[in-house]
Amino acid sequence: MMRVLIPLLALAFVACNSGSAPGTTGASASPAPSGEEVVLERVETEEATFRVVKVVGDLEHAWAVDWLPDGRMLITERPGRILLVDDDGVTALDNVPEVWNENQGGMLDVRVGPQYAEDGWIYLAYSVREGGVGGTVLSRARLEGTSLTDVDVLYRQTPFLEPNYHFGARIVFPGDGTLFVALGERGQRREKTVDIPTPTTSVGTTVRLNLDGSVPTDNPFVGSEDGLDEVYSYGHRNQQGMAIHPETGEVWQHEHGPHGGDELNLIEPGHNYGWPDVSYGDTYRGQQPIGGTEAPGVTNPVKYWDPSPALSGMTFYTGDSFPGWQGDLFMGALARQKVLRLELDGHEVAHEEELLYGELGRIRDVATGPDGTLYVLTDAAAGALYRLEPVDNATQN
Repeated sequence: MMRVLIPLLALAFVACNSGSAPGTTGASASPAPSGEEVVLERVETEEATFRVVKVVGDLEHAWAVDWLPDGRMLITERPGRILLVDDDGVTALDNVPEVWNENQGGMLDVRVGPQYAEDGWIYLAYSVREGGVGGTVLSRARLEGTSLTDVDVLYRQTPFLEPNYHFGARIVFPGDGTLFVALGERGQRREKTVDIPTPTTSVGTTVRLNLDGSVPTDNPFVGSEDGLDEVYSYGHRNQQGMAIHPETGEVWQHEHGPHGGDELNLIEPGHNYGWPDVSYGDTYRGQQPIGGTEAPGVTNPVKYWDPSPALSGMTFYTGDSFPGWQGDLFMGALARQKVLRLELDGHEVAHEEELLYGELGRIRDVATGPDGTLYVLTDAAAGALYRLEPVDNATQN
């Protein structure tokens, strides 16, 4: 499949968009200064006015994006590819780990390590199947030219299970020499093989490791028979967004609910987040309640959504291009095809705004770029990476 940095079909994309959301204009696309293609000329929101530029097109079910220190991009595609994007074009890397590419599984998150300049490590989360069962694997590798080398498996979700969905897989670095990886519950309400919520497996958990894969000695269950040493929090469903608060260093995470009940959680050590005993959603068939909405020992979400936006991807905006967005939390939505902007007041959501509703498609990832703008990645057979750029009101009115 050919990938292009300058999409030739941007005008057709806009023309096929049946109606713009309030505040958007997409009637006549024009070239961005870089030669990339503007697909929405002007989007007016509460705190910013921006345009949307397609940066990379023809992406097959892209899942995550991150940047190397020199500005080159890495993009994962669920079928099992990692793409290197630079000024010369898009190249699929060689020696990528084999993945379980089925349903929701495949090559998932990619994150450039916090000490990349010194050690060259890139971290990957993906699904693997062995002997009829599978799960999420965390690895690291180095990049030499257009090939991965020194591929090193750091952690395997335990136990591996049969379902081909709910892998979690987001990775974050809090800056203290550790990492967090979110591990989905692997369908363990409908196809129950292990007991959840429980920290005695890493199913439906957030795992905390040192950057080399060893376990930090201050993890909440180290030395206890109550849970695995690597487990940091548990009782999660399918967490596909996680980010570190830029000021407090706190771990924020969202997870898919069932039919309703997507959650935003503040992750704290040793805490139980309740799935499936506590849920704000219900069953897909018959809409029967799943557990209650509270239980002893269960940490309640900061916020929940019903109906579910189907949240995926998360970033705290830390760039300089949009001063009104500084410190806000951005999350993508698959089913509702939008980006959510949340203003936080401590541990509460003070305000919520939805952006780009139905304009770009299923939003799989959102990220603050090193250029200070906001990027969104769409999940489709022919998806794309888009950049949100500020519009100068003086020149656009």
